[in-house]
Amino acid sequence: MKISKKNEMKVTLTLMVLVMTFIVTMVSVLMNAGFHAGFFNQWMKAWLLAFLVALPVVMVVMPTIKSMVAKFVINEP
Repeated sequence: MKISKKNEMKVTLTLMVLVMTFIVTMVSVLMNAGFHAGFFNQWMKAWLLAFLVALPVVMVVMPTIKSMVAKFVINEP
């Protein structure tokens, strides 16, 4: 599957949010509830909510952050 250059950032951000929320929610559920019979279901509910919140936030915030960081980047020869 090929993606266009135009959609590269969106796909990259989506995959990054997916992986990060997956790991962070697993650690969070483990630390707060421990490993128990309903762990997997609790983790998947937490992950889905985190992903649904984080993805739109990242899509909105990232262009602003990118332009702010670009002001500090030095183009070296």
